[in-house]
Amino acid sequence: MDRYQGTWLMIRDANTYCSPEFIEFQNDEIIHFELLEKTNNGLLEKKQHFIEKLSETKHKFVSKSRIRMYRMGKKLTVISDTESISEDIEFLTDYERIEPTKTNLTDKEIEKLRFNIEWNGEFGPLVFNTCLDSPAIQEVNKRLKRKGQKFVLEQLQGTYFASIYDNGNRQTLIGIKEIDEEKAVLFGFPETPYKVAAKPIR
Repeated sequence: MDRYQGTWLMIRDANTYCSPEFIEFQNDEIIHFELLEKTNNGLLEKKQHFIEKLSETKHKFVSKSRIRMYRMGKKLTVISDTESISEDIEFLTDYERIEPTKTNLTDKEIEKLRFNIEWNGEFGPLVFNTCLDSPAIQEVNKRLKRKGQKFVLEQLQGTYFASIYDNGNRQTLIGIKEIDEEKAVLFGFPETPYKVAAKPIR
């Protein structure tokens, strides 16, 4: 198999502020895609965003399904209201190849499942279509007429995603490699382990 073949999900980290993005490789081109805001019954649609040359982009394969791109950019450090420092810096961005999710469940059956995610010592629930914010934050959101955070089940090319929405806007995609009533294997994390097995909430 061509090591560049397929569609690749951009992996977001704490310093990534752009919308979810995918790339595909064609000849010497890296084609970047962004997602349309609305889905068709949970099906994501992508549209071409921009193109760059693969031969002019520094990159390496972290594994057969993960590629790392290195790009130059600027880091701005604010010292005061009137003073800041700008420096050239090399940024890295990982992309992971998506593959159809292994499952025998329907969309509705998946949405009813409840899991606990443990990643790098942190725990959190994977529960679809339910506000993830604490009761106190939910009260603040009500006063501000703001929607909270929640997971929404979405799909692209046979791959399911637990999409994190905040105030009605899609922020991050967590890929689902496989899922059944006993476990959910998730991918798309910025640091090792790049995938985790979530356990059901009993």
